[in-house]
Amino acid sequence: QIEGEFIIEIGDFAVSYVSHVSFLFRSPQGTTVLTDPLFADGFIWNGHFESYLSPPDISIEEITRCDAIFITHIHGDHCDHHAIKNIHNRTQTRILAPDDVLESLHEFGISEEYLVHIEDGVEIKIDDVSLIPLSGYDNSFDEKGRPNKFSTIIKTSNTSLFYSGDCHSVPPGLKGKTVEAIFLWPHPDDEKLMAFSHNVDFAKFVLMHGDHFEPGDFLCNLDYSEQKDRVTKLLPGIEVIIPER
Repeated sequence: QIEGEFIIEIGDFAVSYVSHVSFLFRSPQGTTVLTDPLFADGFIWNGHFESYLSPPDISIEEITRCDAIFITHIHGDHCDHHAIKNIHNRTQTRILAPDDVLESLHEFGISEEYLVHIEDGVEIKIDDVSLIPLSGYDNSFDEKGRPNKFSTIIKTSNTSLFYSGDCHSVPPGLKGKTVEAIFLWPHPDDEKLMAFSHNVDFAKFVLMHGDHFEPGDFLCNLDYSEQKDRVTKLLPGIEVIIPER
C-alpha cells in the first residue's frame, strides 16, 4: 500500500491513483493489487521517446505493500520494467501478465517463481481478492500467436471492479457482467465507448490513460474535465470520476 490515505472508496475497495493507468486496489484485509505501474520519465513509442510530463506525486519507495502486480500488456506506458523490479525486490510481489511480458521480466532478472501466467477467464486468488483476466479483444496477439493484451475483473466476495488497461473494445468475457465500476480510458470513438454501457452493467466510470506526454503521439494528454462532461452526456446515469492524486 501507499503510506497515507487512499482516494476512492468503491464497495470493499480503497483505491489510490498512482499515475496514467496505474492504480492500487486495497481490500478489507489489506490485500493490495497494483496495475500497470509507470514511474519512468518516459518510454519508447514507435521509434521515438515520449517524455512523461505528469509523473506520479509519490516515490516508488512509498509503495510499502504489494501482493500482486497486474500488467495488461508490454507497452511502455503500462509496463515499466525498472519500477516492477524495484517493487518486487522490496515486497516479493507476484507479477501477473501475458506470456511475452513474463518472458521479458525474466530476462530482466525477476525469478520465474514470482511470474504468474494468466489465461482468459481463469481466476487467480490472492487472499481475499480474486482476479479474472480477460483477453480476446482488439485482435491482439504476440509473434507466437498468444493473446498479449489483457484486462481484468478485480473482486472480493462483495465487490467487483473492471480494470481495462487499454481496451478498444469490450472483452467477450465481460459481456453481460455486473460490476460496481469500470476503470477505462475514454475512447475518442463514441460508439466504442458506448458499447461498454450496452454490454456491461456498471454505476461508476473512473477515467484514466490521460496523463501528459511530449510529443504525445499516442492517445494521451487528455483534459479530464472535458472528458467527464463528454462521458456524462454519452452515458446518462453513470457517475464519472476523475481520479485525484
